[in-house]
Amino acid sequence: MKKSKLFAAAGIAVCAALVFAACGPKGEEAHTHDWGEWKEVSAPTCEQGGTEKRTCRSDPSHTETRPVGALGHKWSAEWSKDEKGHYHVCENGCGKHEGEAAHAYKEGACTVCGYIHLSHQYEAGVCGVCGKRLYTESGEGSLIYFGEYPQSEVKEEAVTSVLAEKAGDLPTEENAGNWTSYGYYYGGEVTDYMWYIDVELDESRYRGVYFTEERNCKTSSTFLSYQGDNGYLTETVYWFRFEPIEWRVLENKDGTALLMANIILDGGQYYHDIGEIRTQDGGTVYPNNYKESDIRKWLIENFYETAFDGAAKQIIETSTVDNRTGVQDYASEDTQDKVFLLSAVEAENESYGFVTSASANASRQLKATDYAKAQGIQPTKDSEYFSWWLRTPEKQAGGKTAFKVSETGMVRGGVWWMGGGEYVNYVCNGIVPAIRLHL
Repeated sequence: MKKSKLFAAAGIAVCAALVFAACGPKGEEAHTHDWGEWKEVSAPTCEQGGTEKRTCRSDPSHTETRPVGALGHKWSAEWSKDEKGHYHVCENGCGKHEGEAAHAYKEGACTVCGYIHLSHQYEAGVCGVCGKRLYTESGEGSLIYFGEYPQSEVKEEAVTSVLAEKAGDLPTEENAGNWTSYGYYYGGEVTDYMWYIDVELDESRYRGVYFTEERNCKTSSTFLSYQGDNGYLTETVYWFRFEPIEWRVLENKDGTALLMANIILDGGQYYHDIGEIRTQDGGTVYPNNYKESDIRKWLIENFYETAFDGAAKQIIETSTVDNRTGVQDYASEDTQDKVFLLSAVEAENESYGFVTSASANASRQLKATDYAKAQGIQPTKDSEYFSWWLRTPEKQAGGKTAFKVSETGMVRGGVWWMGGGEYVNYVCNGIVPAIRLHL
């Protein structure tokens, strides 16, 4: 019995010696493993695991490996976007996307991620990529809504108070701040007394108007104004909403439409100095020369840039503007313009929807926007209509007058005291732009 126990003990001792000896150099005493740090063998990815290995410091031939779990994707909170759509990217850098979807466009911008589509492909005024419409037509096709301009006055205090805060301090002659001077004439001089500012709020655009002196009806005077009669007073800020412009289709031929604004959009003088007769390129330039007029310059530089964005400009055609037909005296050269005024001949063109005579007629009567009224166009007692400029010079006052359409719809030539046209420095006539649009 004692021998059996001795043999058993000896066997256990031998086995133990063999185990410890397996982790030590040959001929040295056995030891307990002294493991080093785990080191990466293969890196884990978002979707596949990796491996790590550690080595015994006492015997580098002894190693252990273990699996490492996949990282899983870490999706970005912000949208990434390109011309094809929007998506969330994995911030681990694996290159995978999540939540990919096509853009949901409204007026050229994605309502989800804000991506703006810059390369529209228009056909019949509609982008085939994002669906943005450059213009819309009425059911009969006689009206088109295209471009935007300040029109209706905004009176809701909840809106105007926020706009006022965004606009900042009111302008002064010494410091306009965030505002821009219109550069209007006062007593024959360009003076800073009336300003505007454009402000965006909740995806809409507004124009603020402020003036410290009334805009006078002649560039040379300081005593006659209609802003107060129209309900607009000095030292008060008025806000007007940018709205689609309603255009009347005068002609639609070979894919091009001749349009005139169906409402008076603004007001101003034809030319600022009725006494200025200039010599230019060997010729005489009278105040009623349309090519050199203030009103043409304003249409091209101010109205065109304000009313139309880059995409809209692409489908407005450059027109050869006939400044000679029907003009007996003071005709200017023809011009190449994107926007212009109608002529007296065009305002009597039956095919455009007008009567063929110059007599008063409803086909030429136009109302005015609130914004145009704030600019000081002249009201008529007991009438909702206003007069508006034509581009045609007239002959009876030595190059100082031009045709207009009266509030009754009459095409008027002849000097004002004969019930005719208007001195060109008269500020209080309305402005009705015309364009040719590629449909």
